[in-house]
Amino acid sequence: MSSIQCPACKKPQEANLSNCKNCMFPFTGSEQEKSKHIGLFINKKSIVHDAENAITRSRKILFLIAAYNFLFITAPFISPDMEIDIFAISINVILALGFIMCALLLKRSPMFFTIFPLCAILGLYAANFLYDPDLAMRGIIFKLVIIGSLIYSIYLLQEAKKFNNKFAA
Repeated sequence: MSSIQCPACKKPQEANLSNCKNCMFPFTGSEQEKSKHIGLFINKKSIVHDAENAITRSRKILFLIAAYNFLFITAPFISPDMEIDIFAISINVILALGFIMCALLLKRSPMFFTIFPLCAILGLYAANFLYDPDLAMRGIIFKLVIIGSLIYSIYLLQEAKKFNNKFAA
């Protein structure tokens, strides 16, 4: 029995099939159908590249959040008017170090090190809202962009994982 290689997913297939068992490429279809299928396959394949870009963006966001926390830590020492709150400083040190650690380990386990800081951020924002709703509403657009970006990164990572599981060589 002879075999051919699918032009879309590059997997070997039996020569007498009408469609690829892996990606459903229409071997017996018209040139237009074949072209359309390859175009859709390439479009789906770009999700892997988008997920890699999302990891890079997420790292930058986590470093930015860590820098913001360190800025909050140093503010009472720079401004003589501000009261030094050891509890708040301790929490921000822990958060900043946690965000830096997640950013550094993001490529090792992208899904975990995106979900974990997202949960920490949501918990922090919820605690801020319960403590002082007016303070929590400051910078709401910035907060929504951060949350939205991390959620979108999780979506892209999940889609890339699905694609890789189905079409990985």
